[in-house]
Amino acid sequence: MANRRRRRAPNDGGSIDQRSSGRWRLRVRMEGLQATYGLYETEEEAWRAQARWRLTHLLPADDPELAEPVPASVAVGGVRCDEWFERWQKAKAERRSIVRVGAGRGGAPSTAARDRAQWRRWWMPALGGRLPHTLVQDDVTSVLRSMEAAGRAPNTIRTHWVMIRAFLNWLVETAVLQANPVAGVSIDVDAVEDRVREIVVPDFAFLDLMAARLGAGEDRLIFELLLGTGGRRSEVAGLLVRDVDLAAGRVWVREPVVEVEGLLVRNPTPKGGHRRGIIVGPQLALLLRDHLGKRGMPDPGIPLFIGSRGGGLRWNNYLRRRFRPAVESAVLRWAVMERRRLMTKGWGKPEATAHVLGEARTLRRLTPHHLRHTAAALLWAAGASDIEVQMVLGHADIETSKRLYAHLLAGSADSAAARVEQLREARRV
Repeated sequence: MANRRRRRAPNDGGSIDQRSSGRWRLRVRMEGLQATYGLYETEEEAWRAQARWRLTHLLPADDPELAEPVPASVAVGGVRCDEWFERWQKAKAERRSIVRVGAGRGGAPSTAARDRAQWRRWWMPALGGRLPHTLVQDDVTSVLRSMEAAGRAPNTIRTHWVMIRAFLNWLVETAVLQANPVAGVSIDVDAVEDRVREIVVPDFAFLDLMAARLGAGEDRLIFELLLGTGGRRSEVAGLLVRDVDLAAGRVWVREPVVEVEGLLVRNPTPKGGHRRGIIVGPQLALLLRDHLGKRGMPDPGIPLFIGSRGGGLRWNNYLRRRFRPAVESAVLRWAVMERRRLMTKGWGKPEATAHVLGEARTLRRLTPHHLRHTAAALLWAAGASDIEVQMVLGHADIETSKRLYAHLLAGSADSAAARVEQLREARRV
């Protein structure tokens, strides 16, 4: 925007210029940098503000002599995006209540830590030192495009987009901004498709190889908990000794733990908002009993899994040291066995090799969350109802389960019809 008029006062009194909107702006120098003192409707108001600045050298928000509090729309002139981001985080923490106003939700500690990490990594270098009312659409979209160019996953970019859009919307709600500069921007990402990738492991041979590779100790128990309960990795990491009820054959999911920037943050409730108890099978119950026995029946309030640093389970370390090597070993053994099986069924060696290599590339990307998807597939294959799957996985409502795993039910109509025929035949007999 071109300036219409500009006046500079001597002796570090700041400069006044008129913006294309017609409003007058006073800019002053603070710690070697130019900062906007305020925006005013008339030039006379800007002169009075300039006189106040030359007298106190304090921004309006810091000047105790001002009779009335400075509106956010004026105070924004000297407050950069970094400070507004911190105020937004505090405002979210204050909303942590069962009472909801509009769509606003209180920020969980792990979500707040994730927001801070995202802000420091990508947004602070581009927006942190800027004043909110100077932001334009390209400032935000350029960061998103740089993330895409860096090869970040589509859903990761979408998570950043949701965060920065919520931040800008809050600035509008608090009258810091008159309009959201990215109101017309959208992210073309299918969150369901990106979260539930093609990696669902119905092959019991591969699962058995993974279990064998992890042995019979703690690593095997973590694997079986992910697969047998459909728990998220944060929920498995958050298990306490008291969450294991061996008498009832049940594991309680109450307070998940998330690792953000090296810190373990415990949430008061799981992601779906409801604590749940999951029935475990005899094999998993035996592994839990053996694990607690080796720990010497520890105090009920300590974590079920202890990391190398003495605290709870840290997934970043565990994935690198235990899970990824086990996946690589299991994939290699599975590829050899699968190629041999295909060749005994009449496949040619080149065709079998090409097929196995493609499947192996997919399996190498296996993550703990894919075991949750596999648990959902196995539950439906075993004839579990939609409500049962929802309760085990801990989704907030049944529509979430259907939306995430609809592709797993593509052949359920055929299998359901076959089961009905079997029931009718059994009754006739």
